[in-house]
Order: sequence, then C-alpha cells, then structure tokens
Amino acid sequence: MKVDYKKRLLPVIRFLEANFNEPLNLIEVAALANLSPYHFHRMFKAVQQETLADFIRRLRLEAAAEELFKAKPPVLNVALDYGFSSSQSLAKAFKQHFGVTPSAFRDCEDWQMFGQLSRSSKIGHTLRKIGNADRDTELYIDSTTSTRSEFMETQYFERAKLAYVRVTGPYGEGYEPAAGKLYQWAGPKGLAEATCLFIYHDNPEITPAEKCRTDICLMVPEDTTVQGDIELQDFPGGNYGVMRKTITDFSQYSGAWDDIMTDMINSGLEPDNRPCFEWYHTYDQEHHIADVSFCTPIKA
Repeated sequence: MKVDYKKRLLPVIRFLEANFNEPLNLIEVAALANLSPYHFHRMFKAVQQETLADFIRRLRLEAAAEELFKAKPPVLNVALDYGFSSSQSLAKAFKQHFGVTPSAFRDCEDWQMFGQLSRSSKIGHTLRKIGNADRDTELYIDSTTSTRSEFMETQYFERAKLAYVRVTGPYGEGYEPAAGKLYQWAGPKGLAEATCLFIYHDNPEITPAEKCRTDICLMVPEDTTVQGDIELQDFPGGNYGVMRKTITDFSQYSGAWDDIMTDMINSGLEPDNRPCFEWYHTYDQEHHIADVSFCTPIKA
C-alpha cells in the first residue's frame, strides 16, 4: 500500500507548531509518524523541504519576531525565552532569516513589515579502485536495473558475509587509513576486487558527529577468517531503494541521499530499520570519480 507521507507527518507538524519551544523527545515525535528515529529526519526533510532543526528554529524566530514587535521587550529576554544562548546568537539568526536585526524589527512602526519579511526570508570518499561487473551481478537478483538512473529503483539483495573496518567520527573523515587497512588485508587473500559497501549506522542529525559509525566493507566468502582490526558481520540483504550515480565531488554525496529520500517519499514506499549504505562499483582514484549506488532499506 502506498504511504501518504504528508498525511503521516501531519500530526508531527501540528505537535511541533504547538510545542516548538519545549524540549524535544525525538523518539516520541518520530512515533507520531510511525517512523523510527533513524529514518524520521530524512523523511521530514524530504516532505517539508527543511530539516527538523531548521523547522523548529524558524518557528522560534517567527514567534520571537512577533513578541518583539507587539511587546517591545529587551532583545536578551526574548533570546532566552526562545532557546537562544544570548542576544548575539539571536541577532545573528534573526538577521540571517529576516534580513534585519531584532532591535530594528522591534522598533519598526509598520506591522505589515513582519509579513513582508517572513515571505522574503531564506527558508569522496578515498577508495582504491574497487568492484567489477562480474561481482556486481552477484549482489542482487535483478541485474537489469544496474544502469545509472536519476530515479530510485527497487532491488532485492541477497544475504552475505562482510569483512570490515569500523570508523567512528564525522561522516567522510578518516576513511583513507581504514580503507588502507582493509585492502592491505584483502590483497594477499585475493579479495581486493570484492564488492565494496560503505554502511552508515547513524543519522548525523541525531547522533553527534564524533559518534557516527561507518563500516567500510568488502563482501567475502562465508568461511573467511579475519585478524587485527578487520572484523566480520552478516549483511542481512532484503529490499532496498537504489539510485545509481556518478559522483565527481565529495559535496555531491549529501545531495544524492536527498534525491533518493525524495523519490522514496514520492513512491510512497516505507523505510525499514536496516542501515543505509553506498555500494561502490568503481572508483577512479586519480580523478576522484565514483560510480556508486545509494541504497536505503524499504519494507517488503
């Protein structure tokens, strides 16, 4: 059954509109939409076209602006009332959003200015050369969908064994030494050309950047043994939404993930709780060009 995400998120929107100035319990808010916290942020952004943090921040700024105009209180008082640490932090956010300072807005005489300002407000991984066509076809059942696409497609992935190195820290950082360890181990075993996945276990809008976990993985035979920093895990397989892209700059990764989540919303598919991952078909180390599929889990 196709999911209407706008309708599903409506209770969340109404709750946030009524409680934007209160401490947020993410688990409870995500539950209002019957979504896990892991997937909630991406779904919210795809539907609302702004992150949860930006949505709440905008509501607070709009409420602060209304209070400044009507009650004419000190800027510091309003800043503290609406979750800003100082008058300076409110001034910076306010100017960025409305184009004027809080004090200038407070002292203006035309109430219509508020509406005008509101309407005008600003609402590479490092890898070795990896993958080959023969290995690609072993990962999923329907090999006819392995071409590059601007739209998400659904694929079923088989269960598999993965050898991996864990990286803990901001996404995109610290991958080179970890990948070096993995391939140094894999080379003598004849596994350097194995299918490569980057598995992302945390949502950086929920988990502090320094705690985010990435597993740099190679798909290996079931009887593989490991040592040192190399670990083994089971890849659960299952249904995934997949979008294959050519990436020429690290900044494009975030946009690719936004694209696939937007397609998931438009398709009405429901996310599963398995981690998202990137599947690298090839990587040109000299020119830093990646042929990569972005994969997000969906319920059968």
